[in-house]
Amino acid sequence: MGEVNITFPNNKLIMLEDVISEDGNLVENLLDDSMEDSKDVHKTRPKKCTRCKSSKILGVEIMGAYDGILFWECDICENTILRFKEELTEKYLQLAKGLWTNPSDWGYIPPSEFN
Repeated sequence: MGEVNITFPNNKLIMLEDVISEDGNLVENLLDDSMEDSKDVHKTRPKKCTRCKSSKILGVEIMGAYDGILFWECDICENTILRFKEELTEKYLQLAKGLWTNPSDWGYIPPSEFN
């Protein structure tokens, strides 16, 4: 399946397969282990990226995992910042494994809203 990525102001909605492989611990595949604070939790949108210090932080929703923003992502360097503890995020991500959707069933999206 091609990438499903719908961006709304300050947020994006994606499928699990678009961000990580299905092998092993899904959260570990998202995080940058070279960052000392990669597992820190930010309940609200961070003011800046912990890696590149950009203020362009998106809320990321994974279809089928959690109804709402599951984690944060820097729109510049794609660094992932956890919203929930690692164990809870992992449980939500596991819910989305094997989920698929047919984008043609979603209705019309104006081209001006495409990425």
